[in-house]
Amino acid sequence: MPDTSLANQRYSVTIILLNGEKHVVEFRRHAYNNLMELIVNELYENIGDCKGHAWCGTCHVEVVSGQLDEERNRDESMTLAKLPNTVASSRLACQIMTDELIDSMVFRVLGDV
Repeated sequence: MPDTSLANQRYSVTIILLNGEKHVVEFRRHAYNNLMELIVNELYENIGDCKGHAWCGTCHVEVVSGQLDEERNRDESMTLAKLPNTVASSRLACQIMTDELIDSMVFRVLGDV
């Protein structure tokens, strides 16, 4: 009988890198602490200078497709407010958990420039 527990189910997200390349990346629930770690580990993108503390803005992403239910926390909002390229759907990848709630979503890496 197949294992259908949430921990073993596979999900995917599409990541559009700074250079415009699109990558579909599969992951297991909580295999990474957050979306930033998934991007760094799977795609080698140079982001996450503050190691996931929502301070630097290098993991700034735009939600292109899908919706995040979790609101921005204070640190994330303050960091995004300092970035010159923030859009309405801007988030910090370090604050997005890798679970079933982001399955099939599309994110574009915007960085802190």
